Amino acid sequence: MIITIDEKDLQRMIDERVDERLQRANQPVYCKGWLELRKDITDYCHLTKYKQANRSFATLQSFIYSAIKFSLGISRLSEMSDAQAVIAREVFEFLKEKRGQAEWMS
Repeated sequence: MIITIDEKDLQRMIDERVDERLQRANQPVYCKGWLELRKDITDYCHLTKYKQANRSFATLQSFIYSAIKFSLGISRLSEMSDAQAVIAREVFEFLKEKRGQAEWMS
């Protein structure tokens, strides 16, 4: 049995396949919860950099990211699920609270 495909059908099939690949490529690698938390961490780091002990934005961000990865047992933030993003937010809030207490006590 020989199947014949005309040029229009072939082009339509190619276009559909390309559209599917583009949609998958445009989807974020990170979960939505992490994207929201990442923005909050960035804002916090910008607000508090150089405030005390001359810490830079990158130092603060790296510390927070490392604590989150350690707490979740992941090596890359792209591995985070939405459920883990909730825990990551708790870690971030805990760190902010403890840093605020340390500033108050000194």
